[in-house]
Formats: sequence, C-alpha cells, structure tokens
Amino acid sequence: MFTEKNINVNPKVKLTLGSKEVMGYKYIGTGFLIEGTAKFLKDGDNFNIMKEKCPFLTRTLEVIVTSCKQTL
Repeated sequence: MFTEKNINVNPKVKLTLGSKEVMGYKYIGTGFLIEGTAKFLKDGDNFNIMKEKCPFLTRTLEVIVTSCKQTL
C-alpha cells in the first residue's frame, strides 16, 4: 500500500536482483541494478496477461527500464 502511494508521488525506482545461473565477471552467479520508472497497472493488456497466470492479482507493477548494470 505504501509502495503504491510512493510510486504515485515519485515513479523513479531502483531494483536489484540476482541469479545463481548467470555467469558473473569471474564465477557463476551475478546481480543487476535496474533503474527506471514504475507504475501500477489495474487493467489493460499487460495486466490481463499476468492475471491469467496469477488469478489472485489485483494489480501489477510495470517498470520501464532506463538503465541495467551488472553488479557482481
């Protein structure tokens, strides 16, 4: 709830994620820093695609990526 209110005020986000299955700089496993703008979807094509896969959803987060950097 607070995240959605925050996104409505300032949609700029930074997300980090990692995978143990992707090759890093020296070893298997790496991370990424993704920056972009976000908004919550409550209807539309993209929302409906996700709703079919996960019927319990009330909204989904869409992020338009402006930067993606490998961190590990």
